[in-house]
Amino acid sequence: MTTAVARPAGPAVPPPADRLRPLPLRRLVRSELRRILSPRPVRWALYALPLLLLAFAAAAYLGHHTDTASAWREAEAAYQQYAAEAARRSGNVEQLSAQYFYDDPRYQLTKASFVDLRAVLSAVAVAGLVFGLFSGGADWSSRVILNLVAAEPRRARLFATRGLLVAAVAATTALATAAFLVPLLLATAHLRGTTADADAHFWSVLAAIVLRGALFVGLVALLGYALAMLTRSLTVALGVALAYLVVAERLVQDYVPSLTESHFSGIAFAVLNERLLMLTDKTDCVGEIACAAMREGTTATHGFVALAVYLLPVAAAALWRFTRTDIG
Repeated sequence: MTTAVARPAGPAVPPPADRLRPLPLRRLVRSELRRILSPRPVRWALYALPLLLLAFAAAAYLGHHTDTASAWREAEAAYQQYAAEAARRSGNVEQLSAQYFYDDPRYQLTKASFVDLRAVLSAVAVAGLVFGLFSGGADWSSRVILNLVAAEPRRARLFATRGLLVAAVAATTALATAAFLVPLLLATAHLRGTTADADAHFWSVLAAIVLRGALFVGLVALLGYALAMLTRSLTVALGVALAYLVVAERLVQDYVPSLTESHFSGIAFAVLNERLLMLTDKTDCVGEIACAAMREGTTATHGFVALAVYLLPVAAAALWRFTRTDIG
């Protein structure tokens, strides 16, 4: 037979003072930055990024040449075929010249660089979204979030610090990507194309597109982080993001076409589109929503406002749930 020992009467012992004291900001930033960069998939992606950019530049190099004479011969042949078919048709036929069929095989820096930079930064934005989802959701499945909250009792401070670091890392990666890619495209233009019209205005517009892209990638990563913190599940957050990127585009096109420019692809094209800055009449687009944004001349301001409509409610809801509800 055992006898329970009663606790002595008296006031409860408070937790140690250092457990309630918030971490110094510099220490918190260092520890959280190390945490979001330490996962193996994140490090592998950063290591693979230069190799992927080299492969992209190599494809641009191999896909262009400077033999304009053969290109003109092909254009003349296509024009002759068109003229012969037009002569056999009855009615009015649009009069075209060989210039219409000419496809310049050279890499034109002032045109192709914007298209290539937009494609690469759009891919980096998708990667930034996944990075934000992983940074915000992985600690919930592993229950590491309990240790983080115990070390930093001010939850709002922890939430904001981690979110800003995720956005900063993603934006810095976008800037580094552009800084690595643009010289490769410039070398491609020197070897397999032309740098005609690459004046100060061109470089200023290119710099503006790069800065826009960095801000866009950072905000998209922050959106992914907030979504994962709201759902508290990496799997659920990935499912929501995948459903939006794949399913919502078709639903918007079919049922709410007026909102096509506010979908992710339309926002990305509006932010990274150089047409309004370069005052050109035409630029390349891929996808129905992106081409709709091009036709309407959607501005970057419209794109960032549309992105804020997604980001702010999700971030506010995630912050409220993180600070006002039970972590366990």
